Amino acid sequence: MSSQRVAKVESLIQQSVAAELSRILERDAAAVTVTRVDCAPDLRNATVWIGLLGAPAAQDRLWGRIEGILGVLQAAVGAKFRMKYAPRINVKRDTGGEYAAEIDRLLRGL
Repeated sequence: MSSQRVAKVESLIQQSVAAELSRILERDAAAVTVTRVDCAPDLRNATVWIGLLGAPAAQDRLWGRIEGILGVLQAAVGAKFRMKYAPRINVKRDTGGEYAAEIDRLLRGL
């Protein structure tokens, strides 16, 4: 598979998942960011990295909602592609923003 094709599929998955999350989560959509997508070279599987903003309790509540609509997100991705197989998506929390905030807090404390 060409790396350009994989990059294009990753971009389309990111756009369709972000749009579907925005549509479903409505008010809470501002606290959710699809940070990146990693596709397998054979395009059978894709990992969607999602960053969450807000208090930890609110993040946990949002993550539960996102895991609950995984089938809807998969259907949105499947509708976007005209390939033999639509990539099967898995979602993972991207904690990079939280990590950066913690490092910043530690550096300010020096």
